[in-house]
Amino acid sequence: MNKEFKGILSTIIFVGILMFISFRFGPSDDSLAAKNTNRISTVKQIKDKDVVGVWINHHNKNLHQKITFHKNHKWNENQYGVKNIYSGTWKIVGKRTISLAPYGEKIIFNKHNIKKINVVNYHHILNKK
Repeated sequence: MNKEFKGILSTIIFVGILMFISFRFGPSDDSLAAKNTNRISTVKQIKDKDVVGVWINHHNKNLHQKITFHKNHKWNENQYGVKNIYSGTWKIVGKRTISLAPYGEKIIFNKHNIKKINVVNYHHILNKK
């Protein structure tokens, strides 16, 4: 075999060994879930108490978005310094999903962190205050 082929072959073998070690002995999602108390399993049904509260968009600070979900299943939203720019009612429609009327928006709770939601149509990530 020529010298260049041996060099390529040894590099491929070395990378393969590194990948095997990282997959075999690297961190798993289960070990991360045990460390975080805010984490929930994907099968747990959200409840009204999980939804109710103030949720703030810390990811897009220019939007100044804040959604408040009330116990009476009403919600209101502040954006760009305008209070109650949107409002309506909310209801739980799935294990991790709520629906906002009258707009038909879907909001999904993060499957690993119950204090993080995603407004699906706009991909706005909000965290519970």
